[in-house]
Amino acid sequence: MNKQQRWLTTEVERWTAANIISGEQAAAIRALYREPVGAISWGLIVFFGIGAVVVGLGVILLFAYNWDAIPKFGKLALIFAAITAAHAGGVIQGRREGWRVKLGEGLSLLGTMGFGAGIWLVAQIYSINEHFPAGFFIWALGALAMAWALRSVAHGMLAAVLLAIWGLSETLGFDTPMDWATLLLVGGVGPLVWRERSAPLLAVGLAALYVLLLGNAAHWGGTAGAFAAAFSFSALWVAAGKLMPEREESAAMRRVAAFFGVTGFVVCAYFASFHSAAKHLLRWSVKGSDHLAYAWAYHWGLFVVAAVAWVLVALRARRGQGQRLMVEEWLCPIALVYSQLVGLAGGGLDAWFMAVVFNLVCFGVASAWMVRGCRESRMRPVVLGSVLLSCVVFARYFDLFESLAVRGAVFVVFGAVLFAEGFFYRKLRATNEQGRADS
Repeated sequence: MNKQQRWLTTEVERWTAANIISGEQAAAIRALYREPVGAISWGLIVFFGIGAVVVGLGVILLFAYNWDAIPKFGKLALIFAAITAAHAGGVIQGRREGWRVKLGEGLSLLGTMGFGAGIWLVAQIYSINEHFPAGFFIWALGALAMAWALRSVAHGMLAAVLLAIWGLSETLGFDTPMDWATLLLVGGVGPLVWRERSAPLLAVGLAALYVLLLGNAAHWGGTAGAFAAAFSFSALWVAAGKLMPEREESAAMRRVAAFFGVTGFVVCAYFASFHSAAKHLLRWSVKGSDHLAYAWAYHWGLFVVAAVAWVLVALRARRGQGQRLMVEEWLCPIALVYSQLVGLAGGGLDAWFMAVVFNLVCFGVASAWMVRGCRESRMRPVVLGSVLLSCVVFARYFDLFESLAVRGAVFVVFGAVLFAEGFFYRKLRATNEQGRADS
């Protein structure tokens, strides 16, 4: 029974005890919101997944303790027997119903963990001195194959993490950006996300994709290239959240897309609000690169995709379709286009001028969140807006205002804004509650 159903059951019992509804009405309400047959709690899924990982690590440590005393054939037999037993148990349990399905997935995940451990154990047995990122690549392919064979979200998450490790190992450890890792992640995990409508898999996949894009973009275009890629990718996912179907099963995925998109956009804008950082992040140049096509692809390719997505969002908004766009959401494409124009200008703009614009963007986002939170009596946007405004003001305290008098005046104004926000939030919340009571 999930949290909402437990709340409803408790309230129905309380209403029945207070004679607000009859026993027949209580039974009808419970029948209307009955828990789906075969529904499995996320707690059970998490514990099975974590249990599989922990057991796998424990088995590896037990084998490692006595490893030298086991002959080569015995070592191979143990490795293959453990992997086969885990996957066989997963298949058997996966054919049953109820919670045993997730138990089977957990056992299969244990087998895939054993497969990864077996790659390095076999290499150790036969003293194979190979390029070590290749092991993560083979492991990722195995996890991805199991994800599609079982339609397993857990295996999809493992595959996404392993692809990110493989790509970063090549980029950071061997100075070889692995664009194939990005393509495999998008082409292998992306369709599984959409097929399963899995918000957790989307979250892990996006985190892995951010890491790979930043690593590769930084290799081809330096810090400024990574910033441009992160900004465009964040703007793309703000737009994607608006373009996703407004069906109930897509609601969680929309929230994940909005979280990654808005968070990335705000973080990029905040870093660019420092004049010392802006002159490095926004004055990009790839003219001296030996691989110009790759540098342009990461810089302009992501920007073009994000721009097309925002054109579609604007067209839907003009037709009155889709979700209503907030002020801070419109600031996202505006700031993105501005950052590209500044990059084209090269050294023609002063760093202070570039930073001022992004300070205004941060203030605009913070103000929009605070005003909407007060108007709708929602604490979350009020808190987020206040935190963002605080970060901007405190940052300017250290890198902008030199006069103590100016610093004091700024903090007096900032404190007055927070007091006014608390007052209006309390007043509008009381008004809204009274309106709901009257209706």
